[in-house]
This record gives sequence, structure tokens and C-alpha cells, in this order.
Amino acid sequence: MQAIKAQARAEFISALAFLTPKFGLFCAFVVVPFLYTFYLMLFQGGLIGKFRFVGLGNFGALLGDGLLRSTIGNTLLFMAINIPVTVALALGVGILLARQVKFRGVYRSLIYVPSLLSVSATGLVWKIMLDRDAGPIYGFFKHTLGLELSYLQSGSVAIVSVALISAWASVGFYSLIFLAGLNGIPQELYEAGKVDGISPRAAFWHITLPLLKPVLQLVLILTSISAIQVFDIIFVLTQGGPGTSTYTVMWYIYKSVFGGGSVGYAATISVAVMVFSILLAGAIVLITRTREAK
Repeated sequence: MQAIKAQARAEFISALAFLTPKFGLFCAFVVVPFLYTFYLMLFQGGLIGKFRFVGLGNFGALLGDGLLRSTIGNTLLFMAINIPVTVALALGVGILLARQVKFRGVYRSLIYVPSLLSVSATGLVWKIMLDRDAGPIYGFFKHTLGLELSYLQSGSVAIVSVALISAWASVGFYSLIFLAGLNGIPQELYEAGKVDGISPRAAFWHITLPLLKPVLQLVLILTSISAIQVFDIIFVLTQGGPGTSTYTVMWYIYKSVFGGGSVGYAATISVAVMVFSILLAGAIVLITRTREAK
């Protein structure tokens, strides 16, 4: 009995010694910054200078911030374009990749290439392709369809262009998630459907889509959070311009901190974004479960 207790104590000490450094790093780089954000919400002040205690004043400032309202509108427009396009394209590509065709492995590798590119490379490529002077895409639409649009310089078009470029860059990643879900669907169900005489379209709606709902739920949550937190592609392509037409919430937070604004105000917006993200993810899960229950 004594030997068993001694062995258990030794295992506990070994596990504690193994986990303590990682737990310390987790606290230092995750827990402490997370809690410090809530502390900053009570103050106003820039990166250089003293903080001034304002209590809940930052929350009141949110309600009267016209630029923030415009930024939220831009973010919602980005989400309305980016999320459906990304999910639809990723699902379609996933279905195509799941079929038994020649060189399927090559296609799977190629479709994932945009996801491997750095944001800087993606932004540079698309800047060149949409350039008014030498861009092939701009030239195609101009000479073929007669459309002369300033894709990244026009306020009404820039946010749409950025949303579509972001969708292009992430389709490969999400299509592989859908592909994994499609490979988990038993082929016997499709064979039984063929025996019953259902069409491929009916098989998609009555077999594929219902069994793919958990994967679809995951992709919707991931794409929604990614759209809310979009920053990098904005930084590379438009820097929030022209004007403030591509200001998103995360870009506004960045400008508030590094553009001479208040760190506490930026922390308040960050917490509001976190709460909205949690509520949105919960709503997606709730809606999916409700539909499944029906």
C-alpha cells in the first residue's frame, strides 16, 4: 500500500513539474492579457502617457461614436458577402474533390495553395491583378464587359472586393473541412437512393446536406469569427481606405491604439466584439439544433 501511494505521489509530482511551465506561459500570454483588457476598459489614455480613470465612460462613448457605427456597417457588409461566398464555394469545391476523378490528389493540393500564401503575397497579387493600368482582371472587365470599376479605390466597391478576395484566400482550407465531412458519409446511403430512383439533386438535399450539418455548423462559426476579426487583408490592400470605406471593427481598434487614440476605448470595443462573437456562435449552434430537431 505504501509503495502504491509513493508511486502515485511521484507521478503527481512529475505531472506537476511537466505542466507548470506550460501553465505559467498560458497565464502570462493568455490569462493576464485577457484580464488586463477588462482593466483597461475603465481608463482612457494613449500608449504614451498616463491613463485617466473614467469608469464606464468608454461604454457611453461607444453609443455616440459615429465612425464606429459606420465601421460596424462596413463589417456587417463584409460578413454578408464573405460568409455566404466562402461557405458556398468551399462546399461546392469539397463536393467536387470528393468525386472519384483522375488526378484528384493534384486538385486537392492546388485548391489549398491560396491558403498557404501569406497575406502579403495575396494582397500583392490581387493589387496587381486589379490595377487600373496593367491589371489583367481590370482589363478583362473593361474590354469585355465595358466595366471600368476602381476595385480598391472606390468606396462603394472596395469593401466588396476585399470580401471576395478574402473568400478566395480561404476557400481551400474550408473545402478540406467539408471534404472530411463528405468522406464520413456512408456510400451505402447514396446507393440506396439510386435504387429508390432519387436524382443527384435530391440526394444532395436529403442525404448530403442533413448529414453534413455538424460540419456546416463548424464552418459557419469559423467563417463568421474570421469575418468579424478581419484585419490583415485590410492592412495589406486598402489601409482602411479610400476614406473610411473599408474600416472594419478590428482596423478601427488598431487605429485607436496606434493612431493616437485611447487604449482603454480600444479595449472596450474589443470586449464588445468578443461578446458579439460569442452570441453569434451561440445563435448559429441554436439555429442548427432547432432545424435538426424539426
